[in-house]
Amino acid sequence: MHESGQVPSRVAWPALRDGRGRRLCAGAALIAAGLVALAIASGRGAEPEIAGLPDAGPLTAWGLPLVRFCYDVCAVGTVGTLLGAAVLAPAGSPERAACVRAAGRWATGWAVTIVLSYLLTVSDVVAVPVADLLASPELLGDGMMILQARVLPLVLAAVVVAAVVMRLPWLPKAIPLAVAVFAMLPVTYVGHAASAADHDIALSGLMTHLITMSLWVGGLGAVLAHFRRSEDLRVVLRRFSTIALCCFAGVAVSGAAAAWVRLDAPSDLWRSEYGWFLLAKTAALGVLALFGLAHRRRTVGHVADRGVRHVFVRLAVGELVVMGVAMALAVGLSRTPPPAQGGGHDGLLEYDLAPFTPTALLTEARPDPMVLLVLALPAVGYLVGVRRAGSWPRGRTVAWCAGLALIGLVLLSGVGGYARAMLSMQALQLTVLAVAAPLLLCLGAPLTLLARATGRSSRDGAPGSRLPVWWPALLPVAYLIAFPLLYRTGWLQWALFRHVPHLLTGALFLAGGLVVFWMLAGVDPLPRPISRSVRVALLGSVVMVQLAMSVFLLLGTPVAEDWFSVVAPPGAPDLRTDQRLAGVVFLLAAAFTLVPLARRAPAAPG
Repeated sequence: MHESGQVPSRVAWPALRDGRGRRLCAGAALIAAGLVALAIASGRGAEPEIAGLPDAGPLTAWGLPLVRFCYDVCAVGTVGTLLGAAVLAPAGSPERAACVRAAGRWATGWAVTIVLSYLLTVSDVVAVPVADLLASPELLGDGMMILQARVLPLVLAAVVVAAVVMRLPWLPKAIPLAVAVFAMLPVTYVGHAASAADHDIALSGLMTHLITMSLWVGGLGAVLAHFRRSEDLRVVLRRFSTIALCCFAGVAVSGAAAAWVRLDAPSDLWRSEYGWFLLAKTAALGVLALFGLAHRRRTVGHVADRGVRHVFVRLAVGELVVMGVAMALAVGLSRTPPPAQGGGHDGLLEYDLAPFTPTALLTEARPDPMVLLVLALPAVGYLVGVRRAGSWPRGRTVAWCAGLALIGLVLLSGVGGYARAMLSMQALQLTVLAVAAPLLLCLGAPLTLLARATGRSSRDGAPGSRLPVWWPALLPVAYLIAFPLLYRTGWLQWALFRHVPHLLTGALFLAGGLVVFWMLAGVDPLPRPISRSVRVALLGSVVMVQLAMSVFLLLGTPVAEDWFSVVAPPGAPDLRTDQRLAGVVFLLAAAFTLVPLARRAPAAPG
């Protein structure tokens, strides 16, 4: 069946009549061989059976890794086809509807494998054969007490939501794509990352690895399945080439982070079974890099030629074969325990903290791969835009890079590590993310640069142009209210307890700050004009909130005392002194960051 409805099915794969058909068959055989090797490796990696102890049986032993592989394939297929519908397909392209239909089928398969994974996981953990488990419904219910099985209903619910919203034509396709990506993340909490000494870095690396690999593999599969004969293939390939390059960087960085936190020494790479899997996946990544280089040299930009399209199909099929083997290796890696690690963390911060000193704020680095990737993308994109724009004020480039550098400093240095253990460091991190960094980023005029680099009007497609008329009031008010809510509710302790809520809280304040200082800086155009009096009132409100938070921390009751009294590192000030330092941080934010902006507030409306 063909998505466009214009090509007869009998010529869907003309390569089956020539040498390319043999290559496709060889690729399928290679995938099958990889699965067999996976099953053998998983069996060898399991603990030997002990006579007299219960056993789940061969169906569970062989079926669980295979179902996990099918689970990964369906998840990647869902994410990839939704990426094709939301990002790759040009507006009005018939392939967009075909991608949505295919995503629904992939999501159905994903849901089935989730149910099978739950059944086989419970069978594996309680050591009961599948047939006996099905005959005992109470054992299936007890599976919710197993951490590995407990997350699967949440994944299933997210997949169902994605399958429903993707059928709503009035919703942007980016929404089901985001839901599908979210559905891949709960399983990261029950893998090897949950027991790693640097749990936060391991968890972030695994999430980055899953997201980037899914977009890369699934996107290539969607291009091959739905766009190989499209008239828009050249546009689609250019878009996917950029995404694939970013995903390659994400996979490489997250893989390096995983090796760093799970291996005690480099020799573990060749002395442990876990290291062998890592080396095999690294080799597969190197082969994929060669495929990507071949694509950029031979196919991207030249697919208008029919012969080049055939080259693209051959390269893409070979690349997918290697990706399939890499995914099989990933399943084997997930079932192989990493080498025993010395030390550990205290279970609260998820990592160990060195005694606090001023120099430790710079030396105790926390190289979070997700943060590194998120910061690298806008940095590279901005510099590419500066190159294409020709002439561009150097001061704006410096402001943009300084803003990103500040974000990296408070998230990746010792400030990021101590921010979850000391209120003063948390206040420093928050004020940088919510005030200083957004101000610098907005002074970099990214929207104006984007318009100049692409040759469009600076008002074309301006963010917020479709928002209601009350958006200039609602969004800043929400941003201002968030500060007292963070410190007067249980939000702060919830955000400090786990790494992901901590990152989400920082991202929320950063996003709010970007909106507010976009309105205040007056550098980039706004979708709707804002009067001088509104700007002055908004600036005054921001300053007053910072001053109010400073007074509250200097004179108010202790904040999250139960938490900080337990996790405070050696050498840190006492809790009361540390809270006063946090109040001083907010005072300095108001005095040295916001007040100078008053000179720009009366600027002409955007």
